[in-house]
Amino acid sequence: MIKKKIKSEKGVTLVSLAIAVTVLVILSNIIIYNVRDNLKIGKLTEMQNDIENLRDKISLYYAQNGKIPAKVVYPNINHLKVAGVISEAVDIGDFLVIDLSAIENLTLNRGFNYENIKTKTSLTEEEAKNNTDIYIINEASHNIFYVAGIEIDNEVYYTDTDEVDTVPVDLRYVEGVRIPEGFHYAGGTKALGNIFIKNEDETEEYKWIAVENKMDTISTNDVSIQESETEDFIKSVNYYQGYYKNTANNTVKYFTLEKWSPSYDKEGIYQDKNGEIAYIPKDFQVSEVPGENTIAEGLVVKDNKQNEWVWIQVPKSIYTNPAYNGGIAPTSAEDYVKIESIMQAYASDYRETDNTDTFYSTEQHGFADATEYNNWKNSMLKSVYEKGGFYVGRYEVGTDTARTAVGDALTTPVIQRDKYAYNWITCSQAQTLAKQLVEADKTSSLMFGIQWDLMLKFIEAKGARTSSELKTNSGTWGNYADSSFTIIRGKYLTSSANSYTQVNGNYQKTNSISALLTTGATDRNSVLNIYDVVGNVWEWTLEKNPDDKVPCNSRGYSYRDNVSEKGAIFREGNEPSVSNNYVGFRPVLW
Repeated sequence: MIKKKIKSEKGVTLVSLAIAVTVLVILSNIIIYNVRDNLKIGKLTEMQNDIENLRDKISLYYAQNGKIPAKVVYPNINHLKVAGVISEAVDIGDFLVIDLSAIENLTLNRGFNYENIKTKTSLTEEEAKNNTDIYIINEASHNIFYVAGIEIDNEVYYTDTDEVDTVPVDLRYVEGVRIPEGFHYAGGTKALGNIFIKNEDETEEYKWIAVENKMDTISTNDVSIQESETEDFIKSVNYYQGYYKNTANNTVKYFTLEKWSPSYDKEGIYQDKNGEIAYIPKDFQVSEVPGENTIAEGLVVKDNKQNEWVWIQVPKSIYTNPAYNGGIAPTSAEDYVKIESIMQAYASDYRETDNTDTFYSTEQHGFADATEYNNWKNSMLKSVYEKGGFYVGRYEVGTDTARTAVGDALTTPVIQRDKYAYNWITCSQAQTLAKQLVEADKTSSLMFGIQWDLMLKFIEAKGARTSSELKTNSGTWGNYADSSFTIIRGKYLTSSANSYTQVNGNYQKTNSISALLTTGATDRNSVLNIYDVVGNVWEWTLEKNPDDKVPCNSRGYSYRDNVSEKGAIFREGNEPSVSNNYVGFRPVLW
């Protein structure tokens, strides 16, 4: 029975085998096709993701810098025209290679040929032909294309949309020139000096007026502007190197610059775009105005009383003995001596060794005794050592009401622009007021002599003034009796007047006039955003003069002195009881 059953079973026929093989081949081809198709679709998705990523980052770059990150023209775009992906309506500018190195935190799936050409300033047709794995952007429309393209089913894709983008980009800059809100680009180029903008209903047209040299004054024949706007206008023009003027009249459009960061809710560290670091106290705000937001240009901060301060950097690298070990606090008297001596060596060009930060008398600075004075100084040394610097008042201390004589009542001091210089005050009175400028969790004070020296060293180190301009001749940036300049804001008091005069338009201060100015009256007399380091009023310090008859040092010269003498380094010894109209003070904060 078993044998018979086996015999009755039949093998696989050739026809069945052929059918099975045919089915397997078909299935294999389908799988291979699908895998290949999926790979192509994957590549297309990667390219689309790249372009979306680039668009977002380039948009941010454009908003922050006023230009796209691309310079080199990509000359070989005929295949893009043939493919019909370029819009004649909006892609009217050059096609540029996207500078990937200028974009931070960028990760791409394509575009690796950029490495071959990133150092070039132009491309030949041959170089463009050999480098197609690259992303380009149209300078007018900001449309982005992948030069090599991704092919699927005999169709090549060069960008992340199926339709040509014919909507013009809302240009906010043209060749680096910013366009105001509510206006649009109406034509012209910077090179030809005829960039035009129009308002939304095109009833007003303005032309860009380039200003290459720094503006100190304005002519009413050139522009029509309110006197209260003059300072903001000049500040804007100097930063943006120009302004817009109505083609039908002299009215102008410009950009206001004043802007502050949110208040720090606790002590913090600020790192500027150059990587330099400053300590920010609690409740302070950092200026976001260009020219005020980097340490190299003079970092400006504001406290919750609206007083303004500038960071004075003292590099931690100067401490080699003792070495700076992460800001380990000094613990012994010897540590403080070493730290002070290192600071003195660093600022040695601005020291006079017989002038010292030592106690003289209670009447001199208001300290009870040498111990209190030294403890105060050591707290400053420790803070500067650990934080890498300190703050100095942006302006000389001012007051809302002009002081006129010895014995005037002490009023609230401020560090703000357009205030009367806080004069008619003794050194000990100035120290008392300086300590009141900030809350109890912070320390404000008159400067020690070493801090004045470190301030001058910082100015020199950042290249803002030469050693000669700081030591022997500060006439180009000081309010001296024999200096000449123009002021456009504030008030002035001459020796022949009994009260201050408001500046109306432009006040020409000549070398025959001694004029006391309100705080921050002219940018000419500022350096690294610190106003009137030299001239205007002498500034009390906590430094002791070697002459016991006049032990109280003031620094910086006054509006009554001539430039032919010495510069910002100079010291003037005064009696503790001195109080007059040409000595004031400037505080520090640590």
